[in-house]
Amino acid sequence: MALKSWIEWVRERAKQALDKPSPYGVDVNIRDYPIGLESIEELDLSRTSIVGIDIEKASREALYLQVDHAIFKYLSRIPGLEISRIEEFIDSNPDIARDYVWRLIDPGTDKYTAVAALRGSGGYFIRVKRKSKIDIPVQACLLLRSSSLQAPHNIVIVEEGAEVTVYTGCLIMPESAGLHIGITEFYVERGGKLRFIMVHAWNNVTHIRPRTAALIDEGGEYVSYYMNLSHVKTLQTYPRVKLMDNAKAYMASIILGLGEANIDIGSLIELNGYSSGEIISRVLARDTSTIYTRALIRGSTGKGHIECSGLMLDERSKIVMLPQLEAKGINAQLTHEASIGKLSEDEINYLVSKGFTREEAEGILIRGFMNVDLTILPEKVRKYVAQILDLMSKKAL
Repeated sequence: MALKSWIEWVRERAKQALDKPSPYGVDVNIRDYPIGLESIEELDLSRTSIVGIDIEKASREALYLQVDHAIFKYLSRIPGLEISRIEEFIDSNPDIARDYVWRLIDPGTDKYTAVAALRGSGGYFIRVKRKSKIDIPVQACLLLRSSSLQAPHNIVIVEEGAEVTVYTGCLIMPESAGLHIGITEFYVERGGKLRFIMVHAWNNVTHIRPRTAALIDEGGEYVSYYMNLSHVKTLQTYPRVKLMDNAKAYMASIILGLGEANIDIGSLIELNGYSSGEIISRVLARDTSTIYTRALIRGSTGKGHIECSGLMLDERSKIVMLPQLEAKGINAQLTHEASIGKLSEDEINYLVSKGFTREEAEGILIRGFMNVDLTILPEKVRKYVAQILDLMSKKAL
């Protein structure tokens, strides 16, 4: 398909879906949100540390920074690692771009993919060259400063035998309201490894609609951690991962519901050949928040496991868990565990008897509940994620 025809196809598919709601989550009127700013003169970036982004350090190594629709800065000083804005990638490599942009995600999926295809701007393109082992985490920050729409399109390509960790932080200024739609497509080639960490810090008037898909080739590995550590008005996402033969995926979500938040988060893993996948979720509901967690693993062969745990921190909150297993053949080995509960008074009293205050005891138990496997992360990244989990446990009190 020629470049012009491909672009026309994307736009036509998107136009047909502008009024198509998502089957999950609260419906949002996308017409309420104008396009964000395209130029930034002065900006305080100190808030990026909330989501674990170190702008000063990343500026010496590998960084992508976007504010509203303005591309603030992007660079790579690491051999074998390429970083650019998505438009630059498409303009300079149109024939290659057709094979990656809007390949895993249909622009006509719903109104959110549609508006991203028609009105979106920016997003990072990251490519790790064949057999390159990138030890330094690539940091990407998407900041929403004005009350507007931010809809970046991100592409990550990990070539054969390459390895990389991408650490993304998304946040909004306290006084702003907005709609964030992040389109992200991951491609991990044969034997490649991608570790992706996403940390969100929004506010109670922001709507979040990430749309994510990944294709993991034979023998590849995909590790994902998603954490929401602050207030949000509504959040809905359902990442989809397709695993080829002998590929592996580990997807962990740690979600904190505060205030009147309505959160609907899910994950899907499609097993092919003798691949294996694991979906882990830890959700904490406080105040009058409502959290839906969805998980689906399907395949005719391979191994899959789902583990969903919910912690009720307020009798007014609500958690709904919907784990699903779909075996299409006798050689699929699929299992799941699901539980919802509250903090144990016996455990709290035990810690209090050891000299902790009740608040300290609750904090210790909440932090323990959040534990997920971090050993599969590089040491340099593990401490970042642990610090975010520590912060989340404090915010949950």
